[in-house]
Amino acid sequence: MSFQPTIVGSGLLGWQFLRSTMDTQVKAFNSSTTLNRDIEYFKENIGKVESPEDLVNDRRLLSVALSAFGLEDQIDSKFMIKKVLEEGAEDDNALANKLNDSRYVALANAFTFEKVLEPKTQEAGFGEDLLKKYEANVLENMEAGLAESGDTNTSYGDAIRTQVALNIERDTADFKAAIGSVTSAQDMVANPTLYRVTMVAFDLEGKSPALMQRVLEQGTDDATDLANVLGDQRMVDMAKTFEFNRQPVSPLADPAFADEIISDFRNHEFEVAVGNVDNTLRTALNYERAMPNLATSEASDNTKWYQVLGTTSLRRVFEAALGLPSGFSQIDLDKQVETMKEKTESRFGIKDFSELAEPENMNRVIETYLMMNQVREFQAANTSSVALTLLQQIPPPSY
Repeated sequence: MSFQPTIVGSGLLGWQFLRSTMDTQVKAFNSSTTLNRDIEYFKENIGKVESPEDLVNDRRLLSVALSAFGLEDQIDSKFMIKKVLEEGAEDDNALANKLNDSRYVALANAFTFEKVLEPKTQEAGFGEDLLKKYEANVLENMEAGLAESGDTNTSYGDAIRTQVALNIERDTADFKAAIGSVTSAQDMVANPTLYRVTMVAFDLEGKSPALMQRVLEQGTDDATDLANVLGDQRMVDMAKTFEFNRQPVSPLADPAFADEIISDFRNHEFEVAVGNVDNTLRTALNYERAMPNLATSEASDNTKWYQVLGTTSLRRVFEAALGLPSGFSQIDLDKQVETMKEKTESRFGIKDFSELAEPENMNRVIETYLMMNQVREFQAANTSSVALTLLQQIPPPSY
């Protein structure tokens, strides 16, 4: 990346300057040509990925995916990443859970790869009821027309019935042949036979194709969906039959999936750029981004603290902010959790982990981390200086 953040001062002063200029600096960062090339490539190609092997074999896609989870240094660990993705994170024995690093768990949970929902139009037997409605409506309309013209019992009427039966047979065959390849409302509306048969089946002939496409795309799950707003039961029934508002075949094909990964990718890459200037501020940024999601999750408080211990940046912030000794990570994990809970309550007055998501508490923890980190650096520098002075005062040996 050619972008280099501007940081004035260090520690708390540097943090305050970074926060006050964040919008401007992020905007400049996001204009990076290299960054945007990678993002566009990811958007265009991630929906085509069908397996862990597909992902690890595309280095550009894998680079964005790993960076979004802070795992960019694992880009060459293809076998391990593939295994993490294949096993997922539901099983306690899955590799992601054994690695004791929440980043791998997050990666495994995001890239599930399962085909969670086939388009309803591709389900076996789809359209059978619709075609019955179509046939019934066509025959009813035909008989009404013959009765009006007085041809109910004439040879002309019989000829009309024969032709209509042939038309129904042809339309039914064409519908069945085409419906399996339809995966969206746009596909359906664009096919003249499918659209006509559907409109007749739901007694919606003459309705605007654009209007019907919107009805089909939105579905009926929300009160604000067009079919519900218009209050037309025929449209509601049609939208429920197709359910084009269901999720795509693969979670990775959902545009929202790419957007979420790209957002994390942008944030992480900006943090990396900041870290190239001041790694302490990078850690603070990562804490600010990660803590709200963790604190408001449905996991138990103990589980959240274990996740803190398994996330390097979060652990680093708490260890410094709580004044924990350098050998703290060597003690029993349960004891580490107990100690962190006690010290967080005594130092910040926080009993429930969810309180850490409150902006005021996040700022207090971050600022304490930055100040304590500066104290440690100052003490380390002075210790080195004193040691050097003492060494200089030792007279040379006499031989």
